[in-house]
Amino acid sequence: MASMIEQPGNEQEKQINKQFSYTRIAAVIALSLGISAYLIYTSFDYKAISHIQWAQDAFGWLAFGALMMVARHIGYMYRLRLITDNKLSWYQSFNVISLWEFSSAITPSTVGGAAIAIYFMKKEKLSLGKSAATSMLTIFLDQVFLAAGGLILFVLLGGNAMFATDAQCRSQSELPMMSAFHNMQTIYFLGYGLFAIIISLLAYGLFINAHAFKSLLSSLFSLPILKKWRNDALQTGDDMILTSHELKHKSKGFWWKLFISTAITWIAFFMIPICIVHAFFDPTLADLPVIFSRMFAIWMLMLLPISPGGAGIAELTFSAMMCDFTDPALVATLALLWRLLSFYPYLLLGVVILPRWVNRKYNK
Repeated sequence: MASMIEQPGNEQEKQINKQFSYTRIAAVIALSLGISAYLIYTSFDYKAISHIQWAQDAFGWLAFGALMMVARHIGYMYRLRLITDNKLSWYQSFNVISLWEFSSAITPSTVGGAAIAIYFMKKEKLSLGKSAATSMLTIFLDQVFLAAGGLILFVLLGGNAMFATDAQCRSQSELPMMSAFHNMQTIYFLGYGLFAIIISLLAYGLFINAHAFKSLLSSLFSLPILKKWRNDALQTGDDMILTSHELKHKSKGFWWKLFISTAITWIAFFMIPICIVHAFFDPTLADLPVIFSRMFAIWMLMLLPISPGGAGIAELTFSAMMCDFTDPALVATLALLWRLLSFYPYLLLGVVILPRWVNRKYNK
């Protein structure tokens, strides 16, 4: 397997090396593009192209969508510098965030990316405590926004709008597995329940009793069925203790800036589908918060550790949840366009940045 990191290192670095290989990246791209091609082939109708409103500002909306990805990246960089007390420069923050998102894109779920991020930050000369605090707090902030934002929009808009309960386009679509999404609200809140448990445990460990949190993990992962992951769980407990120590005596201003920057990054990311729909169709003002709300449901399914970066799951879920704002015959194509703006850039950044970053860190 051709690795992007060829230099020898300790056992941790060897494990990191396994995560980054051209073979793995090629497999992720092939899986995502393959499923997209299949979905487009299954549903595409050339006659549907004539129904698209080719507005003059279509490219403007797509450019705005790309700008939202830039805004998201800058928001992440600002938050990273804030959590690390500006110990990382803007250039270092750009590299860490790029590699963090890259690792999330080629590993199942976002957890793998966060774990590897500690390694990147340590190589940027951050202490273990600061690196662990940054990774753990980032996970917590993202989950709080996703949980709170999803619940608020559900209350304001209702389940029928947020989960496309009455969407007839799925029945008309030629796409596979569309019937599974008729129960999207149930699927979402099952995941939401697990989400709430994780957030509660993280909050308890971060702000109340980190040592008790580690003890709980130790007991839980002593069970025979979970014992395989006990060492990883104990490391998470140690990270929690370090993080809790790092967060003591932080000011209210620090927390406000963190929550605002977190909100900006996710709002920018969830705005991208609005830009794509606007580029080719004509949603009303009332449609925009509905499109935005559905991204919470899409993201919930993408968190399932089924495929790297949600490849396949993302495209299929997007097609099911957005078909009533587009043409069912073209929604798979728009799903691919969404991934081209929001997923593939991080694969490209990783391929470009990682080898140079490795050479700089190991050849000093």
